[in-house]
Amino acid sequence: MNSRAEHKSSRRLRSWAGTVAIATSLAPFLVMGTATADSTAAALEKTGQIANGFDWAPVVERALHCLKPRPEDTWYVVRARVAAVGDLTGDGKPETVVVSSCPSPTSGNPVISFVYDGAAKRSAPRLIGALGKNRYFKSQTVTIQKAQVHLRGKVVSSRAANCCPDLIVRQTYKWNGAKFLRTSEKSTRIS
Repeated sequence: MNSRAEHKSSRRLRSWAGTVAIATSLAPFLVMGTATADSTAAALEKTGQIANGFDWAPVVERALHCLKPRPEDTWYVVRARVAAVGDLTGDGKPETVVVSSCPSPTSGNPVISFVYDGAAKRSAPRLIGALGKNRYFKSQTVTIQKAQVHLRGKVVSSRAANCCPDLIVRQTYKWNGAKFLRTSEKSTRIS
């Protein structure tokens, strides 16, 4: 490979091979009807969207209040991830914290943590809290410690462009018997 044309052709071929490899690995998620139900369910279980055989996406979609898509909007797919499970209300039954955001064809929407009551029937999950709504979280890590929910993630401040988080925010929430109260919030600039 001495000529420029051969070098460009080789680079183009490697780039094309990488694109094919990525497309092949994402095919079950991108193309309707190409994946088997078992492989899709396994992939969703691995990402936390389905936990213990339960698909949280349709449940969370009702809580998100997203704009309704047009029938041709193929990008509209609600994804939900079970982020943490633990007793937050003190009733001995573990609540489930599910993280999600409204789908968007462009820049992502804020990420919200939804808390579902562990005492509710599985056939009718009951939302008891939507945490982190006061900030524009672009990512969120959720932990439960001592019956408190801790959120940590990258946030877009009012001074930043929607694409680019400029803060790391940590929030803590505690159940007061009727609702979740934010008990602390700390933010630091991303340098």
